[in-house]
Amino acid sequence: MEQWISKDLLLWISVAGLLIGMVVVPWLMVRMPADSFSNAQRYTWLDRKPAGVRVPLRILKNLLAVGLIILGAVMFVTPGPGIFPIVLGIFLADFPGKNTLQQRILCRPKVMNSMNWVRRQFRRPPLQSPCAAGSR
Repeated sequence: MEQWISKDLLLWISVAGLLIGMVVVPWLMVRMPADSFSNAQRYTWLDRKPAGVRVPLRILKNLLAVGLIILGAVMFVTPGPGIFPIVLGIFLADFPGKNTLQQRILCRPKVMNSMNWVRRQFRRPPLQSPCAAGSR
């Protein structure tokens, strides 16, 4: 592996993964509204922007998502929490069936309990389960 990627780059990838896993993911979980996964009529802040702003920002968001997925895949073979960037990348990306995949992941009690534990640490209301909304 050393012939393709330098040790310094591997170190930076690991540090980036740790920061994403320890800072970015909890920050995002705390900031999202409690009904972000259970509200069928939800829309993102990008939906309210004009097309000239919305399209380039969606492209950037999807490029970031692909980058996070690749970073997570690299972290499976290097030290670092590879699953966090992959899940964050999947949740950021726009693709057909995204909501179904999110619901399948979030309907698992351990996943929802873990996310709500993080929210409790910051005195936020628990996330409403998409399963309870009857969307499974």
